[in-house]
Amino acid sequence: MSAPAPKGYQREAVINALEIFRYAESQLRQADDDASRAAATAFNGCLLLEAPTGSGKTLMAGMIAETFAAPDRDANARIVWFWFTPFAGLVEQAKGAIKSTFVGLRVRDLQGDRKTRGTKSGDVFVATWASVAAASKETRRVRSSGEFVLALDDLITELRADGFRIGVVVDEAHHGFTRAAEAVRFYREILRPEFTLMITATPDDQDVEKFKKAASIGHLHRICVSRKEAVDAGLIKDGIKSIAYLAADDQKALVDFAATALADGWSMHGVIKQGLQAAGIGVVPLMLVQVGNSNAAVEEARTRLAALGVVESKIAWYTADDPNDDLLTVAIDESKEVLIFKVAVALGFDAPRAFTLVSMRGAKDTDFGIQVVGRILRVHGRLQAPTLEKRLPELLRHGYVFLADAANQSGLVHAGEKINAIQSGLSQVCPFTMVVKVAGRNEIQVTHDGQAQLLSVPYMPTAWSVPETNVTNGGLHLAEPSNWQTPGILTNLILMPPDSAPTSPGKPSIGPLLSGNRHYPLRDGVPRIYRSERLPLSTADLLTCIAANIAIDDKAFNAGFRQSVNVTRHTVDLFEGVEENESIQARLSDAEIARRAQSVMFDAEYLDPRDLHDALLRRLKTEFSHRGIDVDDMGLERALNRIMAAYPNLIRLAARTCAARFKEGFDTAPLLEFVELPAGARKSRLNVYGVMPQDLNGPERAFADLLDADTTGTVDYWFRNEPRKPWSIGIVMPSGDRYFPDFAVKVIGRAAGDGLLLIETKGNHILNGDDTLDKILAGHKEYGVPLMLAQDAGGRFMTVKFFANTGRNEEDQIFRIENLAGY
Repeated sequence: MSAPAPKGYQREAVINALEIFRYAESQLRQADDDASRAAATAFNGCLLLEAPTGSGKTLMAGMIAETFAAPDRDANARIVWFWFTPFAGLVEQAKGAIKSTFVGLRVRDLQGDRKTRGTKSGDVFVATWASVAAASKETRRVRSSGEFVLALDDLITELRADGFRIGVVVDEAHHGFTRAAEAVRFYREILRPEFTLMITATPDDQDVEKFKKAASIGHLHRICVSRKEAVDAGLIKDGIKSIAYLAADDQKALVDFAATALADGWSMHGVIKQGLQAAGIGVVPLMLVQVGNSNAAVEEARTRLAALGVVESKIAWYTADDPNDDLLTVAIDESKEVLIFKVAVALGFDAPRAFTLVSMRGAKDTDFGIQVVGRILRVHGRLQAPTLEKRLPELLRHGYVFLADAANQSGLVHAGEKINAIQSGLSQVCPFTMVVKVAGRNEIQVTHDGQAQLLSVPYMPTAWSVPETNVTNGGLHLAEPSNWQTPGILTNLILMPPDSAPTSPGKPSIGPLLSGNRHYPLRDGVPRIYRSERLPLSTADLLTCIAANIAIDDKAFNAGFRQSVNVTRHTVDLFEGVEENESIQARLSDAEIARRAQSVMFDAEYLDPRDLHDALLRRLKTEFSHRGIDVDDMGLERALNRIMAAYPNLIRLAARTCAARFKEGFDTAPLLEFVELPAGARKSRLNVYGVMPQDLNGPERAFADLLDADTTGTVDYWFRNEPRKPWSIGIVMPSGDRYFPDFAVKVIGRAAGDGLLLIETKGNHILNGDDTLDKILAGHKEYGVPLMLAQDAGGRFMTVKFFANTGRNEEDQIFRIENLAGY
């Protein structure tokens, strides 16, 4: 089958590309040395074709490759092409397209047909970079000679010796090219193509610029096709509508957005199917479901589809690990109506039957959004007939993307803006290369002022250096040696295996000192034993307390009856920018709510979730009884799950009250008699060991310096309250876990806690994390509520306070060391 008649813009693009390549070929024939040939290639042998998915990029690229290799015109090249796809799953798709469309191109097998005999201009080897330039078994086989085949490197050398040019088609395969050093080396040192044709649907692609630099391309010609030209030609849809779902903050936890998007997408799929039948168009549409890269994501999508009533035989899926269904087969097999694919496979595959795509994961990245849009942009061949085009209803002129996460809509909107920004444009021959006769030889010089040099000026391609990477040496991650500023920088490190770390009993074992270390004894008169906290081993009373204090008011109780929740269906036309909102009811997912409720139950680590579950069921049953409502066990379970999912903090709030009531105090192990540190350790005036602890972070070190600088006589001594040591002071939190404030400070004149004040320092970026919110409200039975401090922008320490009206921690007052007794 020959190539279909090209559209007007396709014909113009092909003619423009051939003009540039033929000019380069004419200069190559005149050049007498390798440097001159490299100059001709660098400035007129490299071309980028930029066009929307579905506009016929592969057709245009194939026509360029086929026409340029044809022997019927002297200006053409005698050329063998290497065609690279972005990943292995698209190799067969590319081969099939070339075989069925271009009679002047002959697909060769890279594995078994690596020989020069019988080679013709227009032969094509289709591959990925990984298959020819990576440390894999397949690559080693291709790059090695066999009984009947040449090594790939030798094949290229012999083809060039036989008078063939080497051409490369990079079909979206520039993505990640520069991150693979072996691919760059293979391109620059082995292929050394005279002609490179890149094709992409990603406008303003940063990877293109990286490829240009790595491949030493002096001037990259750009031929651009606008979306409007492809739409007017009937090859791609008029537009793409993106649908996301918005819910109130207090209801987000109840909505299964993935199930909502999937159900909405399947419903639209059915509407489109009916629309095609009504229009008399014999095409069964395809719905694409894009999931994350985990193996469980595919199975989850299949389960959700089954719950919607989708027959298993209509579902196909494709992943690199589990290519259950071939992409090419699914594209034409109309018994399949759903194709599940992983994010990693989003690039490049053709699915002309696709009208709808449900994205279960993010598309915040604009370039990735362009690839997502591209999967449903093209128009199926049966809808391209001129007579059909006039009577296609609005429904069938658009594609539809349904998003499980509304935050990801921005990536698609930006993708639409970027695609719209492409303006059609052709390229011109680069005038910077001139054929100059020097000493009787033809030399191609690169000049930007039009002035040739009388002396030889060989062209020097730009250098390329391998990107720096991290190397691993055992458990140490070291930068490349070029990053080290001082030779032997590791000589002062003492490396110890984990099991050689010092023990931490109440009294240390006294062994030989490490070289250069010394003992720093505890200051005389400092008490060694303090009081810590823990929860009792028996939790029966604690469970009873939590069940009694959990705040199941009317609002929380009514959440147990909720069947659906109101959400806003937000639709954006990605190309026109028109937005629409409508209110819909999103049904709650019992399975999802049960999972979230279970997560809430497991949050209190010190309680058996089964015991907590039973206690809460008993409490909820009394609420039903007091309200005169009958409920069976299944209804009670479902109501509890919905309440816990809607109000996940109910248990935490009740536990805060009960943990404070039932926690018990106990004596810590004695502080160590001494600590072992390097002899040059920094001294501390008021630390109990007279030295600055070695494990302080920046804010902690600044606060320790502030304590040592006290001249008011407020601080008697201080020590670092290390977490989870036998001598550490712990405070029970609502989760049942204990927290250990950073410092214990003996304050002169403080009555509470025998003068001991616990102090915690926090970075501003974590002031309102769940953990910090619990810490600021937790108090020690004997030492009181710890003082929490944070540094402001100027480095001053500020006290931190919880404001109930906002539910947030905020900086309150400037910390003054003389006020320690009153905090």
